[in-house]
Amino acid sequence: MKQTILSLIIFATMLVGATPSAQAGCTNATLHGAYGFFASVTLLPAGTPRSILGVLSFDGKGTFTATLEFNTDGSISNPTDTGPYNVNADCTGQLITNGGTGIVDIVIVDGGKEFYQLRRIPATTFFGFNTAKKQIPDDNQQ
Repeated sequence: MKQTILSLIIFATMLVGATPSAQAGCTNATLHGAYGFFASVTLLPAGTPRSILGVLSFDGKGTFTATLEFNTDGSISNPTDTGPYNVNADCTGQLITNGGTGIVDIVIVDGGKEFYQLRRIPATTFFGFNTAKKQIPDDNQQ
């Protein structure tokens, strides 16, 4: 009888230990520091190719800055941008770009080490694939 009770206690302890812990979710603080990215896009409706190399820097409080290099059909430019961002508990969010006229949807992955982004507004740009990765991994430990 004692062995049965002991076995049940050990089994119950193993079950509790095997239960996955709930993740805390994301906040604006999840994005903190600099993220580098490259995107190859097509400007619509003309079909003009554009490559974008950039760094997005987040303050962890809801403001980002962007330092970019565009190669638009062979013409180089270096725009900058700054604006608000919002991160939801489910690790999705938005960047408000171009002085409030653009929206970029994001999905944060790998504990904030990288995120995927897709420009939604204006709809004149099509992103083929775009991932931003943390430049300095320990950067969000501040």
